[in-house]
Amino acid sequence: MRKVIHSSIILFLFAFLLTSCTSGYEAEQGKVYYKWIHGGFWTMEKTLMKEADASSFTTIQNNLNIHLGKDRNHVFKDASSLEHADPNTFRQISGYYWKDKNYVYLLQFCATDCRIKSSDPESFTVFKASNWSKDKNNVYFELNKLTEANAESFVVIDVDWGKDDQYYYYHDLRLDSLDYDSAEIVSPYYIKDKNNVFFRNKLVKGADPKTFTADGIGSFGHDDKNMFDWDKNKGPITKQYKRTYLIE
Repeated sequence: MRKVIHSSIILFLFAFLLTSCTSGYEAEQGKVYYKWIHGGFWTMEKTLMKEADASSFTTIQNNLNIHLGKDRNHVFKDASSLEHADPNTFRQISGYYWKDKNYVYLLQFCATDCRIKSSDPESFTVFKASNWSKDKNNVYFELNKLTEANAESFVVIDVDWGKDDQYYYYHDLRLDSLDYDSAEIVSPYYIKDKNNVFFRNKLVKGADPKTFTADGIGSFGHDDKNMFDWDKNKGPITKQYKRTYLIE
């Protein structure tokens, strides 16, 4: 047991020193390399950044879980060139949101094309729940524009739900059939009104909104008769379901 613990400590210290000291960019003999840790073997790897100009290359300091750099022609995210980005005007808005003179970029959920398309850099702002954002014309969830959302009246309810003065949205999905005035969010996945229950933006057929409640992590639910998985009616509540979710 002591040998196992001792070996684990050594492995942890080795991994910590390797990852904390050596990943990032390195210029060598007129070329730029991206150094990264191979997670499977804990070895240091080097990728030649063919597009990078070593004479003008600089690292963009940030507190994110990515590496950023630029030269006179490009912006780089880790080892890749960030498509469309202008290095002269590229700067951080908040967290993983960045912008230049032409576009807004969300660097968290993309590889090379990280643009939030149709966004306006000058008026762009990020809500406190940072997966939601807006500009003077539109509202966005992560990289996607919401369908005809009213940017002026839009409010974020939580990380999954938002609404404007006419519609509720689950992420970038608009709930067209939901009764706005009686809407009630049940869980991160379920919402109901006086007539129906919805899983995200899909109608949960047969669910009674008066007795419906979410179970477990929120993707299961039940009313007074039936159990539901996502938007599917799984039939009458079973003994196993009762034992799992309904025992007080």
